[in-house]
Amino acid sequence: MYYEVYVDVLFVKNLWMNAILLLLSAWMVQETVKAGRIIAAAAAGSLGACILYIASARLNGIHYILGTVILAAGMTEIACPGRKHFLQRMFSLYIESFLLNGILQYLEQFHRLSGVWFAVFSSISAVCLMAAEYIWRNRKKEKELFFSVVLHHGMCRMPVKALYDTGNSLYDPVSKRAVSILDGEILDEILLKSERQNLPRYIPYDTISGHGILEAYVLDKMVLKSGEEDRLIFDSMVARMPNKSRQYQLILHRDLLSS
Repeated sequence: MYYEVYVDVLFVKNLWMNAILLLLSAWMVQETVKAGRIIAAAAAGSLGACILYIASARLNGIHYILGTVILAAGMTEIACPGRKHFLQRMFSLYIESFLLNGILQYLEQFHRLSGVWFAVFSSISAVCLMAAEYIWRNRKKEKELFFSVVLHHGMCRMPVKALYDTGNSLYDPVSKRAVSILDGEILDEILLKSERQNLPRYIPYDTISGHGILEAYVLDKMVLKSGEEDRLIFDSMVARMPNKSRQYQLILHRDLLSS
């Protein structure tokens, strides 16, 4: 029993898949690549795959696997030259290959993927993977912007959910202190439970949605829960939030994490 394989068809199929996988890999690691390098890397990988396939009858399992690793490393180096992040690029290439081939094998149950159909379904699958990774990356980025914060003032300890907003550049014009924005109800509760005589400060603000004066207070400190370490910010100033938000209770100033 034997199979008849057309080398030209094998070359074109591998060329198409290699180009898609290299693009997906670059998308995963957020790296800019040139079209010429992608084509050159895909062609080199496809040629190597054809040679490896022809010689597979004379190679044992270890040698064949080693050959595929060398091909992947060569494609990665041609598409994105440089030693920096090389292993990360290699890893992303294998991950994308695993995911894309898994999708195509699943679709093979419903329709034979050959010729134009292979190009169409592999392209659609690649776009779906890119969309899924884009959504996952954005959700991960959003999670990194949220913090658990404990506000300390007098006898009061108040945990709140905070958003780190790079657009918040509000400062106290007198003390030049960075001002975070706190939900009004929570601010009232902190002031009441602090058992202190709290003197307000009034800070002008101007945004796209409006402008006015915010009532602000200096708290003893706030504790930012970030990973394994807690960040202490003493004499932190918070102003009353103009509009109530359902997603977060505190909007951190952009300088609080960059300093």
